[in-house]
Amino acid sequence: MKNLGETLSETRKKKHISTTHAASDLLIKKEHIEALESQDWQSLPEPTFVKGFIKSYATYLGLDADHILAIYRREFDESKFQKQHKNPRAEKRLFLTPTRLINLAFIFAIFVFVAYILITFSSILSTPKLEVLSPQPDITTSVPVVQVIGKTDPEATVSIAGEFAPVDNQGNFSKEYSLSQGKNDIEIISSKRLSPKARIIRTVRLIR
Repeated sequence: MKNLGETLSETRKKKHISTTHAASDLLIKKEHIEALESQDWQSLPEPTFVKGFIKSYATYLGLDADHILAIYRREFDESKFQKQHKNPRAEKRLFLTPTRLINLAFIFAIFVFVAYILITFSSILSTPKLEVLSPQPDITTSVPVVQVIGKTDPEATVSIAGEFAPVDNQGNFSKEYSLSQGKNDIEIISSKRLSPKARIIRTVRLIR
């Protein structure tokens, strides 16, 4: 009889799913997926979390989650693999003096300043988010005009097929686009000063 790890691993491989892809879909660390398949219980968190991982992973792979959990309970001895917790050390008293308070305030001020610079710099250089709500990817229509609707950063500039589209304070934008007969590749670009551009292409086919 196959054990829990073999069942999970073989099922995943039959479906041609990588551990990286499974981890991304399930929002579980890749290391935890691999630990489940190798039954490396010491590398996993507390049993309560492990049971949640197993149930989600089994359902994701199309397996009977209750059956897989039953295999886990049969194979896993919680008392044997229970993590040892270190005894907490006695707390030491912290004596605050005027000099220490000044030093702490100075360090905090530097930290706030550096954090502000990093956040500002990151915001300037980061690619603006770009989400196109309409039209959906690769559609066919008989209507000669489509409404291009999306969302980006409020401070970004948006162009649709080379034409400017206004962006409101919430980052929403919309613009009508006239279609030509056949295939239309609509390029939507969002850009900020000094930042890389975000680019999405929507393909719409006009058939009359």
